[in-house]
Amino acid sequence: MEDGFRKPEFNDEYGMSYTFSSPLTKGEFFSLIPEKNIPHYYSPIIDEEYGLCIGYINKGNSDIYDVYDYNGYFVNRMEVPLEHPFLDPIDLLLIGGIIYKSFRFGLYSFKALTRRGVFVEFSSLVGESIMNTLRGRLKFGLSPETLRFSRASVEHMAESGRYVPVYILEKAIRYGRRMPDLLRKSNMKTIRYEITIRRSRYNNMAASYENKDYTLEVIVNERTWTITHFAYK
Repeated sequence: MEDGFRKPEFNDEYGMSYTFSSPLTKGEFFSLIPEKNIPHYYSPIIDEEYGLCIGYINKGNSDIYDVYDYNGYFVNRMEVPLEHPFLDPIDLLLIGGIIYKSFRFGLYSFKALTRRGVFVEFSSLVGESIMNTLRGRLKFGLSPETLRFSRASVEHMAESGRYVPVYILEKAIRYGRRMPDLLRKSNMKTIRYEITIRRSRYNNMAASYENKDYTLEVIVNERTWTITHFAYK
C-alpha cells in the first residue's frame, strides 16, 4: 500500500477486537437465566442494538412500573408515559416489552411492544436513568475491550442463527463451567466454557414470548482471550 500503510494481518491466535450489532429479526433476543424467578407477566426490557434482555418491567399500582435487572432483582420504580391513540387499558396492563436502541452521546430511542404486537414510541425523558442503571449492572463496555475473536467466530456473529451477544459470551467465560477442550482443532491450547442461555421470540398470534433454553459452548484461547469457536444447542 502507499505511504507505508499496511492492513494488519489477521492472526487467529491473537484475534481482533470487534463491536457487533445484532442480526436478529425484530422481536428476537437473548437473555441469561435469571437468578430469581421472573413471572410470565413481567415484560422484558430489550437492547435492540445487541439483541439482549437487560432487565424486566411490571406494572404496579396506578401508572407506576417496577423495574428489575437481568437477574430479577428490583432496581427502581418509574412512570412510563405511554402516549398513543391506539393504546387501551389492556395494552397498558399487558405490555409485550420495552425496546430501546442506544445512539451516540447517551441518547435513546424507546418503543413499547404492546399486547397486540403494535410498536409504540414513547418519551425517553424518564427512562434514561433507569436504562443507564441496567446497563451498569451488565457492566457494558468491558467485554468488547477484553475479548478478541478469530476469523471464524467473527463470521458467525453476522449470522442470525449463530449470533450470540458479546455480553453473554463474556459471562459464559466469567461464570460458566470450565473444562478441557477435548475436540481441539488447532495447536493452540484452548479451554471450553458452558453456560445455559435463553433465546426468545415474540409470537404476535399468541401475544406472548416463546422461550427456548440452550447450552452455550465457548472455546477460548486463554493466553490471548481470543474466542475461536462458539455454538449453542
